[in-house]
Parts: sequence; structure tokens; C-alpha cells
Amino acid sequence: MQPNKSEIRELVRAFWDNPHHDYDAAAAHGVNSPSEKEMWRAAMSQLLGTNKSLKILDIGTGTGFLALLLAEMGYDVTGVDWAKSKIQKAKDKAAALKTKVNFEVQDAETLSFPDNTFDAVVSRHVIWTLADPLTAARDWTRVVRFQGKVIADIPHMKSHSGNHHFGEEVGRNLPFYNGAEPEEVVSMFKQAGLTDVDLLTLEKPADLDKTTVLVYGEKG
Repeated sequence: MQPNKSEIRELVRAFWDNPHHDYDAAAAHGVNSPSEKEMWRAAMSQLLGTNKSLKILDIGTGTGFLALLLAEMGYDVTGVDWAKSKIQKAKDKAAALKTKVNFEVQDAETLSFPDNTFDAVVSRHVIWTLADPLTAARDWTRVVRFQGKVIADIPHMKSHSGNHHFGEEVGRNLPFYNGAEPEEVVSMFKQAGLTDVDLLTLEKPADLDKTTVLVYGEKG
């Protein structure tokens, strides 16, 4: 029998919530290269600006890479993920680094935050894991303030084999499981109510094999 959407979502959540899964050691998930970290720092600085009072929400934070980076840059950061084990690792990292981040267990598609809570919403390596990415994008838009930004990276095309992570049956129920053309995500952001949607191609460090492209839009 074909699994329904709630069953698909639970299978994906359970995969990420495995406490024995070493996310940071997995290729493309953890950031262990100083040059890759600098790539993300430069991109966030370019898109978010120098106002360090901004409240930023990092969706699907995992073990906290992007949330911790933004906090190091001086922003007021909340990081959310629906995997409790990942959130605990993120909290442990923050404590070790003496870096202040509010980490919470939340679902990327149905956030509990009130409307207009954050100045920006960011996500890294999240869209491809979502059963309903448009619903998620609409909720991200809901929680961001007027003229605030929503920023996400675009999953690379044909980056996942049939059994990658969740298995073929789950994968074929995730719209962007095997990547997305940039125009598809731009269209989704516009459908979610964002304006001035555009793309930013990050300068690829020599030690990375793929180029990162971000999509971003503003709440009009």
C-alpha cells in the first residue's frame, strides 16, 4: 500500500532522529572545511547585511552549523529541527563554543511561531527532504516580518540515487528528493507569497565539488 503523506513525513523524521547517525561526518551534510564555512559566512553577510539586531530562524538546523555561524556573526538566532537527537547535538555544540542560540524541536512545515516573528528565515539542505515544500515555504513566509527575507539553498539535480537515505518508496514522494531546477524553487517562493525572488550563486572553494546556489525572496 502506498504510504500517505503523514507516514512519509514520519519515516523521514525517524531517519534524521537516529541518535547513532553521525550527521557531521556525512558527505555534504557536515561542514568540516574552513573555506566552505567562509563561503556561507560571505553569503549570509551579503544577503542579511550588517544589522546585528536581526532575529533569524534557521530551519532544519540539524546539528547547528548555520545557526552557530550566524550567532558567531552577531545575529540573534533560533535554530529548529524536528529531530530531537540533532537538536541535542546542536545544544552541546553551542555550550562547548559558549555561543548563544535558541534551539527548539519544530516541524519545518508547521512552525509554532506567531506571524511576523523573525527578520529572516534561512535553510540549508532542507528543501529536498520535505513532503510538501510549498506548504513549508508558505509557513516560512508567514513567520517572517514585512520586508524580511527567506533564504534557502537549491538541492543539486540528480544528487540522490533511488535508495539514498530514505529509500526509493519514500524518495518518490518527496518533490525535490533528487534535486530541483532553480526556476522550480523560484516559482515555489513566488507561490508562497515572496517578492523580488532571485538567485545567488556562491563562489565555490577549490575543495568543494559542487556549486551552491541560493534562492531568496522578500515578504512584500
